Amino acid sequence: QFIQAEPASRVGLIQALARMTDHTELRELHRLHSDGQSRYTYFLLAAAGAAMGYALQKLDGLPLTRDVSLGLMAVAFWLASFLCGCKRISWVHSSIYANYALLQLQHGLHPEQPPHPQALEAAMAGTQSAIRRNVGTARIYYRLQFWLLALGVIAFVAWRVVEMWRLANAP
Repeated sequence: QFIQAEPASRVGLIQALARMTDHTELRELHRLHSDGQSRYTYFLLAAAGAAMGYALQKLDGLPLTRDVSLGLMAVAFWLASFLCGCKRISWVHSSIYANYALLQLQHGLHPEQPPHPQALEAAMAGTQSAIRRNVGTARIYYRLQFWLLALGVIAFVAWRVVEMWRLANAP
């Protein structure tokens, strides 16, 4: 249940929303950027999933020897990339929720709105800190997702080259 905002803060909220509608280009650019990042994350998730499936098909039936270690390493990198992509999505959603809570606090609409200005400042500072941490963690997972996918590709290609060399030089 929301605490009823004072008429002055309702006016402030309406004014803030009106100012945002004046910057449609900024909102559109932000939306495009956010959509692009989400699509990229999901693309990398799909690439990691497909790569794991292909590699596991190639590894199927082979004995667990040193010869397949690079192939197994590639699968492990791709699995880690997939998990990092899932974690990134989770941290982005946590950031969005924290941003929502901060906006509620700023406009006096939070369900647990602090009654005193000092408590409100502390709540807002804590929420801003949480947003920074969430965004930083999401950024780390974003980078790890790509680099682990790339390391998987390198390991898989190396495994296939070593395997071709081994077969060409077999007695």
